[in-house]
Amino acid sequence: MAGSQQGLDSELLCALTSGGEACVEELLARQGDGHPRTGSRVAISVLLDAATTGATAAAPLPLRRLGEGPSSLLGLTNTGSTALHLVASRGHAGLARRLCELAPSLVATLDAGLDTPLHRAAKAGHRELAACLPSAMRASGPDADAAVRARNRLGATALYEAVRNGHAETVELLATEAPELASVTTDDGASPLYLAAVTGSTAMVRALLRRSPDGTPSLASVAGPEGRTALHAAAAKSQEIVEEILELSEQGPALLATPDSSGRTALHYALSHSQHGVVSLFLSAEASLARVPDNEGLFPAHVAAMMGSIRNIVELVERCPEYAELVDGQGRNFLHCAIEHDQGNVVGFICRDDGFAALLNAIDYEGNTPLHLAVKYGRPRMVSLLLQNMTVEVGITNRDGLTAADLAYSHLDPGLHYFLNPRAVVKNCLYWTRAPVTLRAGGDHVHLHRRTCNATPATDDDPKKDIDGITATATIASFLIAAVTFAAAFTVPGGYGGAAVLARRLAFRAFVASDTAAFLCSIVATCLLVYGGAGQVPRGQRRLYQRSASGLLPPGAQLMVAAFAFGVHVALGEANRWLVTLVYVLALAAVLLCFPGVWAPLYLGKAIWRRAGWRGLVNVHRRPVSLEEFIWLFTTSFLFKNLARPLFAVLISAAFVVSIALNIAFTNY
Repeated sequence: MAGSQQGLDSELLCALTSGGEACVEELLARQGDGHPRTGSRVAISVLLDAATTGATAAAPLPLRRLGEGPSSLLGLTNTGSTALHLVASRGHAGLARRLCELAPSLVATLDAGLDTPLHRAAKAGHRELAACLPSAMRASGPDADAAVRARNRLGATALYEAVRNGHAETVELLATEAPELASVTTDDGASPLYLAAVTGSTAMVRALLRRSPDGTPSLASVAGPEGRTALHAAAAKSQEIVEEILELSEQGPALLATPDSSGRTALHYALSHSQHGVVSLFLSAEASLARVPDNEGLFPAHVAAMMGSIRNIVELVERCPEYAELVDGQGRNFLHCAIEHDQGNVVGFICRDDGFAALLNAIDYEGNTPLHLAVKYGRPRMVSLLLQNMTVEVGITNRDGLTAADLAYSHLDPGLHYFLNPRAVVKNCLYWTRAPVTLRAGGDHVHLHRRTCNATPATDDDPKKDIDGITATATIASFLIAAVTFAAAFTVPGGYGGAAVLARRLAFRAFVASDTAAFLCSIVATCLLVYGGAGQVPRGQRRLYQRSASGLLPPGAQLMVAAFAFGVHVALGEANRWLVTLVYVLALAAVLLCFPGVWAPLYLGKAIWRRAGWRGLVNVHRRPVSLEEFIWLFTTSFLFKNLARPLFAVLISAAFVVSIALNIAFTNY
């Protein structure tokens, strides 16, 4: 803008923003500027179309004189807005027409953001005002077309701004009045049609693609950033928009096979966003799209597996019988990808369908089968699903000469582990099924399992610190349980009268029994943890103490909750039956939450049964050489672990149910 440009008069500014046409005329007449073409001339910077002039938004064209008008109308606000910018932003169509008559130069003037008045009207969605400005701009001078196509600092035309702000009616009008705007893209290559597809507006897409009354096709560009097209954007949004683009765009059918800069077609985008209707539409139009990979070698089936869409996988397989041969840049089929991206539903579907048998033992370029990957990523449920299918071979070695069981042992750090640690669950499952272990990994299952459980890491930067942290936390927890239950034993509900007042009640006896058991579990666990934390104790014994303590803590916590529930029952008495019932229900939930995921490993049982039968469940695959070995095998078996862990939860839950029934049926039990 001209450095000496005057500002707008405050009274005139108020009249312009309020839209008072008569008031503006009066002010102009009072200032002696009421007749058009009688004011001073003013220099105004205008940005012409970059494609025509070679200019850019960062480098505006030189100042040019575009016309005359009343000098008071040619002033600017602090942000570089002219009188027409202010009127256009507020939608005063009648006043805007009058200003175009009085000062034609204003129609192509740029503000500080390089917006024309048409940009302002489009942003605000003022359809009537936007209808009159293009014709006024074309009548303003020899560069009128470039002024209509002007782009602001964001690289956007007025039409693009209307799309960005979601004004469908304004988009329709501008697409009719200035159809050439639909072919202008932003600096990053995004067209109005692409933006309309991204926003999911069917109305705007239809308006941009509508043919002219004489049947001339729309000039709308389909271009988007990074090589994407409007069809890529539509495929991720709506089947209706996809159908509009394919039907109305001159390039429609050709867009199906057009890849973006990553090599992904519109089908890849539809699959990535689980648009099943769009996927069916694309494959019906061009079945060969199922065989088009992206730059990473990912075929549509890989993308569908990553997203967990079984419906899309079925449709792609029907169109592409050679699906087993489609591998990505790492040599992986879509089952490998499903495992890597933790899509258990896809893995289960494939394992249950014999038609996918060719995928189950396929190896990638590193020699890994799907079972290898399931073990590598620590996916217990997927390992179970694969092992349930007897077609899956467990003895295949990868490029490093490792079986799936080898990976399970090598990926599990030795030391103390939470029983639901996914890698520990995977290792145990393969151990119980006696999956083959190579000589490189140690050979014998039993001794290898013992070494994994008992060995100490050789490095200083190892799980020892984590184990010590677990031990310290467990010691504090067990001590607190012991302290609470010890105190509860001498502050019994009902109080003492030489002896406990309510000692004959069944609920009181249950309180004493559960409180005593909780105290004993916790105090024994505390002692074991203290011994297990002593550096002078042999490492094998330390691990045994720590494991024994970790097995006693959950029952101690559960029994403490039970003691609380029975104690509240005794204290409340028969007058509060429903309140007592509520306490039992809440306590039951707490007991189950004390051992989260206790039932989770049960899904392994089916896999173990199929692979190893009852011997796998009890962990006795051959005759033990000694009673000690038999006891050790059985206590580390699937059956023992999954019966012992929930034992107290089941017993306490049963006691609560019985107590609720007795509380309702009898008084003062």
